[in-house]
Amino acid sequence: MIGDIIIANVIASSCLVLLIYFFDLNEKEPPWTLIRIYILTILITFLFGKLKGFLFTHYEWQFPVLIENYIMAGFFEELLKFIIVLIFVWHLKSFNEETDGIIYYLIVAAGFAVLENVGYSFKFVITPYLYGLKSGDMNFYQQALQRIVLFRAVSGHILINIISGFFLGIAKRRQKKWLLVPGFLLSVLLHGTWNQAAFSGFFTVYALSLIVVDVVIFFVVIRMSFYFKFMKRLRLRINSLIKEGEIKNFDRDIITLIRGIKQNLRTLRQMEGDILVANSKEIVTLLPSHIDSVPMHGKDGLTERMLKINGLLGREKQKFGIWFYSKLFLKFSIAGFLILTLLMNIT
Repeated sequence: MIGDIIIANVIASSCLVLLIYFFDLNEKEPPWTLIRIYILTILITFLFGKLKGFLFTHYEWQFPVLIENYIMAGFFEELLKFIIVLIFVWHLKSFNEETDGIIYYLIVAAGFAVLENVGYSFKFVITPYLYGLKSGDMNFYQQALQRIVLFRAVSGHILINIISGFFLGIAKRRQKKWLLVPGFLLSVLLHGTWNQAAFSGFFTVYALSLIVVDVVIFFVVIRMSFYFKFMKRLRLRINSLIKEGEIKNFDRDIITLIRGIKQNLRTLRQMEGDILVANSKEIVTLLPSHIDSVPMHGKDGLTERMLKINGLLGREKQKFGIWFYSKLFLKFSIAGFLILTLLMNIT
């Protein structure tokens, strides 16, 4: 039973980590950095759990429900994740976008949740397991383990720490650490309320409300990012060039070339941060404000500029567009849950 629970939860958590990675629509964070933070979080959480278990067992601590939910669980668990973020995430060179705050905080949350989920799994599958030992029928146990693992794969930590990651990204971008404090306090409040709501009638409403808030935050952060603002600015300028070229009856080949550059803008998402900043300055310099504003060579000069911009964007990277990642995400989701289901049925 112990091996089943650990393996199943680790696989579910690993699938979640990969999903978080795919959700990073802008500059991808270094995979090894994410893996390192994930493993460190699991190890630190393990030590934290051992210390907490020792103190509660040795001193036989018992607290009222509100203190248990908001202080012992909400405050101390969120404090542990907050400390991990400050020590291992804040100073990363790859942490250079608002969206990165959400990605890194979610990785920490996933690492913390995997061990907590193991504990929940033991709690809810022990009775079916004992029944299976007595009756010889382990189907009830396998179904119970499958349900709890799938249900706990996306725990409250994930939904809560999207909001914490939002504050982390804003604080890092503006270099104002004090902005981490309201994010931490809000996560404590949301965590405590999650635990409190788990045994009440409004848990579903609360969870759905968090999901809605998280989706809104996710899109707000994307719109705040350098990538989004830069590409929006470029699209507006390119659209004006195309419109101006059509009005002035410019060479159709030039207009087609400009349209091709517009289509290539999505490849900017695959550029590393520093490379993108350097290229973005050159692209802005090269791209004329008016279609006939290139001196000396006239149309030939404009074509030369367009070709150089096209080269900077990199046509060879077009295959890694949004459709590529959407299909990859869909395939991974289906494959991940099929593998998890298969594992539950054979263990």
